[in-house]
Amino acid sequence: MTKDSEKNPRTPDAGNEGGKMPSQPAGPRLVPITLAVYRDLRVGMVVIMVMLAAAVLIERLTATCWQLAISAYYYTSAHSIVIAALLALGALFIMYKGSSDTEDALLTLAGVSALIAAMVPQGRPSSLCGRADLPPEYDVDAVTRPNVWAVVISLLLGWGFVLWQAPRNRTEQSRSPGGILALGLFWLIVAVGLFTFIFDHKFFLEQAHGAAGFLLISAFIATVFCTGYLVKREDGSKLSHHRAYRRFYRAMAIVMLVTLIAIVTAHLVHRGWELWVLVMESLLILEFAVYWVVQTIELWDKPDRMERLPDDTQRRIAEARKKGGGFDGFKAELANVTKPDSVDRLLPFL
Repeated sequence: MTKDSEKNPRTPDAGNEGGKMPSQPAGPRLVPITLAVYRDLRVGMVVIMVMLAAAVLIERLTATCWQLAISAYYYTSAHSIVIAALLALGALFIMYKGSSDTEDALLTLAGVSALIAAMVPQGRPSSLCGRADLPPEYDVDAVTRPNVWAVVISLLLGWGFVLWQAPRNRTEQSRSPGGILALGLFWLIVAVGLFTFIFDHKFFLEQAHGAAGFLLISAFIATVFCTGYLVKREDGSKLSHHRAYRRFYRAMAIVMLVTLIAIVTAHLVHRGWELWVLVMESLLILEFAVYWVVQTIELWDKPDRMERLPDDTQRRIAEARKKGGGFDGFKAELANVTKPDSVDRLLPFL
């Protein structure tokens, strides 16, 4: 404060009785840029799924038959959209930060699986009937090998940068035991896939698409179960329609799991049910879209689900995470999970 201001204190403005500060101008509420980016990521995933569905339907307008699986549209006029949709979803899943370490690792697995499913198509179907299908001489092997290497190189560079930045981004809390377990499973799958790609390329071409698709869907369904578990333990006073969300997530997790089992069964046992496979795959994508839209609405203003837990639960999780990670911390939390009298024993584990 200057001498002039000490001698001449500012008087209230005319019309501002009592010297109160002027009120904030009326208008739309300002949104933090991080929240705006988060919202764009979530909405972008829905846009991608709509784009994929539109491409399949438009292709059918000029074709005389349906393909027998979503993946088969790789060989149709929807070729570019199928690849672009899987690549975009893969990148968004990798970038998206889950509400727990376990969910985050599972979403990363889903993202990498989507990238591989985009680069390694299934075998060419015999029932192509469109006007602009890929020609029979299209060499899948010649296209797949360099593209998979491009994915591998980009992922290794990205993860290398993350490791380089890890000391600067380190927090007081260690990774949760469930996150360690999910991350270990992720790296095991990546190592097996890379080893197979390098040393048995033919087998990789034959199996990678199916394996990647199964891992993509399975990892995502696992995140739905994680969401259902967390929502059940949230403080209902911190959000509206809490009971409705609990029921929805629980039902959606079960429905998606049953649909996945039906798809796998149809693929392995009832090979004459090809059209039903397409129907069930489309149904699973629709279920995913509905789940994602509902979750986007729920988390629109507060993306961090952990903040909705009761305050004492948040403190208990924070204390457990500060005690240290590593194998000793993993064993300690695993022992707590197995205690029958432990309340919400899975929460610190996730």
